[in-house]
Amino acid sequence: MVKLLGLSVAMSMAFLKQIAAGGIVAQVADANDFCMFLPPPGVTGMPISDNEWDSQAYCMGNTPLASGANTMPAGLILSAHYVATDAYVQVTGQIDPTKAGLLATDEGGQCDIAAPQGSSCAGWTYYVNLIEPVNNVYCMRCCNDPVNCNRGISQAGCARIVPGDYSGPLTGGSGLPSSSANPTSSGSSSGNGGSSASSPGNSVANPTSSSFAAPSNGSPSSSASAASSPSGAPGSASSPHSSGAKPSSSGSSSQQSMSAQSVNSASSTTPMNLVSALAVVMGLSIFM
Repeated sequence: MVKLLGLSVAMSMAFLKQIAAGGIVAQVADANDFCMFLPPPGVTGMPISDNEWDSQAYCMGNTPLASGANTMPAGLILSAHYVATDAYVQVTGQIDPTKAGLLATDEGGQCDIAAPQGSSCAGWTYYVNLIEPVNNVYCMRCCNDPVNCNRGISQAGCARIVPGDYSGPLTGGSGLPSSSANPTSSGSSSGNGGSSASSPGNSVANPTSSSFAAPSNGSPSSSASAASSPSGAPGSASSPHSSGAKPSSSGSSSQQSMSAQSVNSASSTTPMNLVSALAVVMGLSIFM
């Protein structure tokens, strides 16, 4: 009995120490500013499922609400597709597991509010985060109800738990989730292959979405930005719901307008106002 009490106290102290040090609060703001959970720094070559209980938040971009989080390993994120609705926000895409010391053959693991204990996604009640090295994919969804964040079917993988756009520079891969699995499309593409970004669509028909695809060297572009929402400015540091979407405790919401943006950092586009100006000049020259 004394030993059990001592073990319980030790675990409680370790938990409190982890909370004090931070590192277990994530944030999802847009396709450039988000976090996900990975094994602690220095832990490599082990199945993710063995480190779910002591995983820590790793973030990229501007995530001020993720206190004490680690920096996302360079080159890990190959593509990111962000979707925001009144019921949830999510980011999905492809990864290079070797950049984080993950086993390429690992089928992956899941982090949620139960593991690591006390972890959360800033501004939301629930979250579910899966990493699948063998499939080169990841998914992170934050919501206010356990229906949209179903953490009880981790074996089903990202494709079922967080339906979305998993396109990116990689092709193939056993069981690689496909955006074609969803009945509705937001019309957004990853920028590298022109594939459509599918809406998770649990309860909202027209989500706000944005994407970026990393160049061939695997590093995301700092010029990629989230899509603007009619109800708010994206990427705001003052709120985790940077798309302007308001969370709903019921898990359902009314239809909202959709805004999508795709960014491919390996290519450039001609500004539309310049194209329009050239068209006007050419038209005038014909009649002169």
